[in-house]
Amino acid sequence: MSSTTTSDNIDKGAGPVAPGERQDVAQLKTKFGPAIRSIELDAADEPVVYIAPDRNTEILQYLRDEQGYDMLRDVTGLDWGGGRPIQVVYELWASERRLPLRVKAEVPPSNPRLQTAFGIWHAANWLEREAYDMFGVKFDGHPDLRRILMPENYEEGYPLRKDFPLRGRFTRAEQTRRALARDLEDIYSLEELAVASRETRTAPRGLGVTAEIPTDVPDLEAKHMILNIGPQHPATHGVLRLVVELDGETIVKCTPHIGYLHTGFEKLSEYRTWNQVIPLTDRMDYLAPMIYNIGYALGVEKLLGLEVTPRCKVIRVICMELNRIFSHLIWIGTTAIDIGAFTPFLYTFEERERIYNLHEAYTGARMTTSVSRIGGMMADVPPGWLDAVRYFIETFPNTLDEVERLLSQNAIWIGRTQGVGVMGAAEATNAGLCGPNLRASGVPYDVRKDNPYLEYETYDFDVPIGEYGDVYDRYLVRMEEMRQSVRIIEQALDRVPDGPINVKDDRVILPPKSRVMNSIDGMIAHFKLVMEGLKVPAGETWYSVESSKGELGFYLVSDGGPKPVRCRYRGPSFMNMSNLPALVKGELVADIIAVNASIDIVLGEIDR
Repeated sequence: MSSTTTSDNIDKGAGPVAPGERQDVAQLKTKFGPAIRSIELDAADEPVVYIAPDRNTEILQYLRDEQGYDMLRDVTGLDWGGGRPIQVVYELWASERRLPLRVKAEVPPSNPRLQTAFGIWHAANWLEREAYDMFGVKFDGHPDLRRILMPENYEEGYPLRKDFPLRGRFTRAEQTRRALARDLEDIYSLEELAVASRETRTAPRGLGVTAEIPTDVPDLEAKHMILNIGPQHPATHGVLRLVVELDGETIVKCTPHIGYLHTGFEKLSEYRTWNQVIPLTDRMDYLAPMIYNIGYALGVEKLLGLEVTPRCKVIRVICMELNRIFSHLIWIGTTAIDIGAFTPFLYTFEERERIYNLHEAYTGARMTTSVSRIGGMMADVPPGWLDAVRYFIETFPNTLDEVERLLSQNAIWIGRTQGVGVMGAAEATNAGLCGPNLRASGVPYDVRKDNPYLEYETYDFDVPIGEYGDVYDRYLVRMEEMRQSVRIIEQALDRVPDGPINVKDDRVILPPKSRVMNSIDGMIAHFKLVMEGLKVPAGETWYSVESSKGELGFYLVSDGGPKPVRCRYRGPSFMNMSNLPALVKGELVADIIAVNASIDIVLGEIDR
């Protein structure tokens, strides 16, 4: 599709400025006229701008260059079914003004095509591939448009379209038969592995045994070597395959292959009631499950226009910061092992076990906690739990000091991490790097500060940033973030109020068991909420929180029924992993392990 424009349709206005309309949206209407097809407000009263699909790159370029929307937070799709257009959704963020904007382009399901936004934001690379994989939207001009979560030769359709059944299009036996019938060369992507066809001749070997011997053996010094790391390599942090092209020991190209765990959480969410989705969220990042539980609940509460109780807000902050520490401890322990240091692992996993005990005391589970509920939490904290948290944060900094003594001035650690996997601030912002990785590149973006939730703006804490954007800076940022989380938890413990932890609304949250067992209205309310599900008003919202790995976004769409129309999980690991090829290019092959570890991924969230 062409994105060229004429002065005739640029200069025409799209109508008068509505009362209270944001200035940037009004300027957009004035600039592009009829190409701005309509403007709506979402559940958070944020504008949703519908644009002409053949003008998408021009409008997006203007938004970045002239209005400062320097971050592309997400690109995804929305299919309402019934032959209606597929909506391609762009989530933008202007860092200086701390302002979000959602832009939508509608394309026909029979031929969904748009120009790629890759030339504007490199963050569009994997995001557009996923939209193509799940919805079939073809982004013309994309440098590498192929499936990303499904097998590259998958032919059965696009899983997140409404006409695609939850169980798939074929029985398990038929799927197996079709997979075995596929071309072996396509399955293993031999072209990508640069396997050249050679002329061969038959020659005798041994006792009449013949073998194919190449006649044109290449000069090994002149050829690049292809190295497979994974998918079962212990240093890939999950089922991840990295295809690395080497010139000697120097990395020329790295191609990550993901999707080995693809569990279809977004498709499953469309077949679950709003509360039934919660157990899916903690399985995306089982290293910080409470952050995902609570982030999702906050998004649904935004759709409901619901505010939780003061006690619930503080307890949620404590849980999320404990999980930030928990995740960073696992990161530093396993990263140290990857690089060759074993002792820090023992220190960090001992502290991790203490947080596991807090998980278990509160929820009865250690990893998959399912701690939140829409409108509150699964229960109030048990007696003595807050005292146990206070004891943890009083003693935990001693372990941090010990780990820093072991690593920060260690010559081997410094040699393996400083100046390795470098990415500057501008490139990191454009490419979608997020969380500690983005802050290590010198960008002080933290959702808790830039777009606060749970009253984070009332807590006193700092956002640590790096100077060089290398592996060592990522280490320093995460170490300091754990200290800042201790500060936040200290303040939260000092302000935990009395009162209920859940809202008193039987339409939203289950009534207490005592009411259910002793009153007919309590029993009816319990029955209706369990059997019929929570009714969420029609609308949509984007809600993001700062997870341990970066910005975690929830794009939630409701049609007023008990189940979501769309649950989009924009995971930080997915975005950070997409930058691995740029981070390791030009580094030595040994450095790929350190760089891969430094971005801190979890495959459950990447392959959601």
